[in-house]
Amino acid sequence: MGTIYMIRHGQASFGSGDYDRLSQKGIIQARVLAEHLLAIGISADIIYSGEMKRQIDTAAQMAELCKNGVHPLQGPRIDSAFNEYGSQEILLSFAKKIAGKEPLSNETLLQAYTDKKKFQELFEKILSGWATGKYRKKGLITWEEFAGRVWNGIERIIKDNPSGRTILIFTSGGPISVALQRALGLSNEETIRLGWQIANASITKFLYKGERFALAAFNETAHLALRRDQELVTYR
Repeated sequence: MGTIYMIRHGQASFGSGDYDRLSQKGIIQARVLAEHLLAIGISADIIYSGEMKRQIDTAAQMAELCKNGVHPLQGPRIDSAFNEYGSQEILLSFAKKIAGKEPLSNETLLQAYTDKKKFQELFEKILSGWATGKYRKKGLITWEEFAGRVWNGIERIIKDNPSGRTILIFTSGGPISVALQRALGLSNEETIRLGWQIANASITKFLYKGERFALAAFNETAHLALRRDQELVTYR
């Protein structure tokens, strides 16, 4: 059997002018994750990452710790198949329809919803409607198109890496959800809701052989919890 570990990036800079970078907490999460993977003896044959900065920088922590080891790893192979869907674009496309407000940008949307609970409710309603096809807009990627892109990337990696190899993919909650959907046969709505439970710097493990693709572990965060800092376990 081959093994694929899909790892969500550390916490991004939500609410800032540059969301696609690790927050200070995200940097710590990425380092703790890398130290944990080495401590439990995970020896990757190859590392992949989406092309987003938060994904690459999380992967870089692993490569940095391994560079002087017995089996040094090169930086991640960048593959756009593992980029996240454009949640900001989706939110902006349907915010007025759902909430009766016309945000001009992601920043004005955040300003309109300073209450985190209300923003989360809006976020979940729009993303669920988008995934199920209730909300569609010409030119905006559909869940099916997004899932197809991610799964094509996974299939390509499986084809290039025969059974017995260990692969790390540093990515985001959306692509991990796609893999879960394929392994568990979930509906689109079940998949998007499960994806909201995926923590930053968490580990989800899949096994593959031939046509078989199975879930072995989901959303592991023990490496963060062991630091005895509740604030290290984050979801956004």
